[in-house]
Amino acid sequence: VLSDLCQAVRVADSPLLITGGGSRVYPYASLSDLKELSLSSYSGIIEYFPEELVVRVKSGTRLDELIASLSEQGQMLGSEPPAHSELSTIGGAVAAGLSGSRRPYCGATRDFVLGVGLILKA
Repeated sequence: VLSDLCQAVRVADSPLLITGGGSRVYPYASLSDLKELSLSSYSGIIEYFPEELVVRVKSGTRLDELIASLSEQGQMLGSEPPAHSELSTIGGAVAAGLSGSRRPYCGATRDFVLGVGLILKA
């Protein structure tokens, strides 16, 4: 899946509309000409170290799946990104800066991100 995404970025001849679950894509006229690159299939937990309070996930991982996996170990996300639907993803929450009502007390979603990997068109 990752190699397919890299190839799509490489051959794109115009800006891309990058989407995850598509829970917050609005039909703006300016977006209608963009080619969509969906990250919904790029999902899942890569690594999880409950004792270290660290989880490494792919950007298309749905919030409900991530929250369920963490709760199995008695853990939760440090922030409270709102899940607007079952399609909401962790990548979308980070990209849109969604943090929820606990933000003033616990911090923003981005405050709990230790690192990201990017695909750049070179």
